[in-house]
Amino acid sequence: MLSSNHASFVSLQFWTAIFSLALSCHPSFAAAESKLPLRPPINSTKPLTLVGTVRLTERNFPRLMQQQADVDAAKHGITLQKIREYNPSALMSYQDAVASHNRLTQTLFGSAVLPATPGPGPESVSMRPNAFSAAGFIIDWAPIDFGLHKARINYSKSEYKLSQAAYNLTLLDVCVDSAARFLDALVMREQVQVARANVQQFSDFSTIVHAKVNAGLKPGADASLADSQLANARNDLIRARLNSDLAKTDLGFITGQGGELIEIDPGGIVLVTEPTDSQQAEPDFFAHPLAQTRKAEFDVNIASRKILSKEYYPTLRWLGGVNLRGTTFDTNRGDVPAPDVSGIFPVVPNWNVGLMIDFPFLDIIRIKAEEKVVDDRIRASQSALDLAIQRLKTDNVQARVKVQAAVELAANMPVQVRAAEEAAQQAQARYAAGLATVAQVAEANQILADSRVKEAVANVGVWKALLATAAAHGDLRPFLTAADSATQKETP
Repeated sequence: MLSSNHASFVSLQFWTAIFSLALSCHPSFAAAESKLPLRPPINSTKPLTLVGTVRLTERNFPRLMQQQADVDAAKHGITLQKIREYNPSALMSYQDAVASHNRLTQTLFGSAVLPATPGPGPESVSMRPNAFSAAGFIIDWAPIDFGLHKARINYSKSEYKLSQAAYNLTLLDVCVDSAARFLDALVMREQVQVARANVQQFSDFSTIVHAKVNAGLKPGADASLADSQLANARNDLIRARLNSDLAKTDLGFITGQGGELIEIDPGGIVLVTEPTDSQQAEPDFFAHPLAQTRKAEFDVNIASRKILSKEYYPTLRWLGGVNLRGTTFDTNRGDVPAPDVSGIFPVVPNWNVGLMIDFPFLDIIRIKAEEKVVDDRIRASQSALDLAIQRLKTDNVQARVKVQAAVELAANMPVQVRAAEEAAQQAQARYAAGLATVAQVAEANQILADSRVKEAVANVGVWKALLATAAAHGDLRPFLTAADSATQKETP
């Protein structure tokens, strides 16, 4: 009985394995598994340089493409506004109706509820139906309006300039953000390398400690402490890899490749701690995209004020058209033929040409009130422009200070690293001579690792400071030229 149960169990395992293998080979099952990777795929294309990252962002980032579409829409809006202002209104119409034709002399305001009944009425009240028809066209054109057309078109042009300025500002912000994320990814990359070297150093030291413990030269507690420090170094490496992967995903997002880990090519950027700064001259802050955007907002309000100044003028409308009328009603005068077919097809022609002058004289109350609102907006936009200039000047001074401090810090870091290296070597030598503890060696190695990380951060910090200067100047070209030159240098 036992052997039968055992055989059944083996058979069950066999068919379970076959079924699992069939499922794993099925395309739908394989596709379902492939949708849940533990690690996002790394972009297999060539690693991105700093300049390449910025250029790819300019081409692919959806926010830039969205604003470019807004700019195109504003540009087409100018043509649309010109059509609205100068294109005459034209209407063709045909009507056919059946109704009675009793008329009463009276005076009423025009109403769609009470249709007009032209022509004489019958001599007595009659509810006999008659057919009426009419067709024609009319053109309504107002080319002369004392500058209102031009003011409205200029308002559309100012909106177009505002959309262009906003796009240029977004382009600058996005490119600066792209370069900053690249530099962040570069710092994370350097930290991974430092953490990996630290793991190797602690691993070598742990091997030495274990050898001495096994030889009975050191207590067993030293081996445990060395293993603990090695495990801590490995944890630092895991955290460094995590931060590096997160920085790569940020880089994928800003370059329009969200969901991918983007590899970078730093070139010799980390080595060049004193790049040529070609942005020493005082910039034209009014040419900065931020200032241009605020100036464009000011111009939009000025254009709106101009429209209001042109609204309190008479409107001259030229009208002209041709119409045909028809009816089955016999007039009491009998001088107009009214065949039955004219109830459907109008036969009596007329033409008309005229000039209408409209002057809404009470609009002056509304216009004056709106002018006060627009004047307040003009003052607000002027203050916003002044604030932008002050902000740019402050950013420029702060960026200059950061550049100076970053260069000095990067120049001093090698001294700190060399001192930390000597301290770590001496600590290991003292341990080998029995004059130091494992904790002292671990502390020296940790100081060395921290110094190397700070050195990488300081070297990249020079580029971050230069990037801040370029952002304050509103021109990334000198920065990208220096970055491209540094990238061409041989990577260590």
